[in-house]
Amino acid sequence: MHSYDTIIIGAGIGGLVSAALLAAEGKQVLVLEQHTSVGGCAATFSHRGFRFDTGATIGSGFQDSGPMQWLADKLNLCWPTQRLKTAWEYREGNTTLLLDKNRHNLLQNFPASESFWREQADIADRLWAVSEKLLSLYQQSRSQQIAALLGVLPTKMCSSKILQLCTMSAKSWLEKHDLHRDKAFCRFINAQLLISAQTTSSSTNALYAAMALDLPRTSPCSIAGGIGTIADMLATKIRSLGGQMHCGEKALSFTVDKDTISEVVSSKARYTAREIVFNGSSAGLSTLLGKKIPSTWQTKSRARWGAFILHIAAGKKIMEQLTSSHLQLVDAAAGKLAEGASLFLSASLPYDMTRAPEGKVALSISTHTAVQPWWDAWNKGKDSYTAMKRGYTDEILALLESYVPGFKSSIDFCMAGTPITYSRYTGRHLGLVGGYSQNSLIPPKQNHFGIKNCTLVGDFTFPGQSMAAVTVGATLSVDRIFRRLEE
Repeated sequence: MHSYDTIIIGAGIGGLVSAALLAAEGKQVLVLEQHTSVGGCAATFSHRGFRFDTGATIGSGFQDSGPMQWLADKLNLCWPTQRLKTAWEYREGNTTLLLDKNRHNLLQNFPASESFWREQADIADRLWAVSEKLLSLYQQSRSQQIAALLGVLPTKMCSSKILQLCTMSAKSWLEKHDLHRDKAFCRFINAQLLISAQTTSSSTNALYAAMALDLPRTSPCSIAGGIGTIADMLATKIRSLGGQMHCGEKALSFTVDKDTISEVVSSKARYTAREIVFNGSSAGLSTLLGKKIPSTWQTKSRARWGAFILHIAAGKKIMEQLTSSHLQLVDAAAGKLAEGASLFLSASLPYDMTRAPEGKVALSISTHTAVQPWWDAWNKGKDSYTAMKRGYTDEILALLESYVPGFKSSIDFCMAGTPITYSRYTGRHLGLVGGYSQNSLIPPKQNHFGIKNCTLVGDFTFPGQSMAAVTVGATLSVDRIFRRLEE
């Protein structure tokens, strides 16, 4: 039986960051990934000469002093990023907004929002500074960490504005700036928050909203080869540092001795380790422990959404109608923002020949969706499930055609993914994606079932979803694991 310092279950970004940081310090690590490739919801897969991102996404956190740059410096990596002048284009009815660092177009359309954006930028800068400080304290002694945080927190986090927003919703924040009566602006804000905070302004905590709304300002980028390049580079780094990557090997169960996982049973072997890192939620952990998932898990974990996604191969000319490789569409008449009424599109860059043949483009287009109706359709049988997929596909293509004439005729082929798809390929419980809703300053408590040598990472762990946030969360977790391994 093989033994390791740490076994990581799941090669999503959280698991890969954890494994890479541990391996970089000479720890013996093993990563078990059920799928044949790495990345989870931040992977890129190949099909018929195209490479599609598993989610419609955009690179974030790669700015100087950002979490991804910190990680690159730590691991001696150089991410193949291309900074985007326009983060994405937002269209709703006759309104078109180009979201960029300076927000000129946004302020032209909503001039009354200037004071709001000024305050948002100030708060986000303070929060980014705290994030930078947290990462800089990685592997320092507890006394050094406490002293440094006591030095930065009073100056960055104890202002009256910060304290006021701690318990305020984003909607109340908008009311404070007298913006709540502007329905178009509120729809815009809600559409942004649904993507980044998994809920809308009436529920999103204002501090989280400040960060969630900051993406266009912090050097968003495209990744050569697709977002999955980051995961591939991390996996390569893990191997080069002596770590073991076992793709296509699924963890089946844990053997528990009192309050410790003593053995990991996989589809191919048995292993032991001093520490276990599980890249997932406590729902997934309960399955490995042979325990029943509590009926209250979804509510307590604040997990809400799945995704319906279309992967489309199309002619490149269709992109001439857009000013960015990313597009957000909102159907204002629908009166909602999920289930096809709002879409986020990400496209391969025209010169990235690794993702699409010449003259073609690889597109990923997603919308938020409730997971249970998909499982109900799946359980009814193939015809019901196929009809539901076809209905969503037709609705999304119709909305795209209304904003981008000629879109349908440009399509070479189209593939649909549902929460069932995400559950199958990523192992996520019910196919839930995006982590937890950011409706409180306090993150939901993960259930470790009393296990002392198991750490959870990923978007269900503070500070939540996005590659940057998951990297910060994994780094903080690894810092604690090091202390236990050194005991």
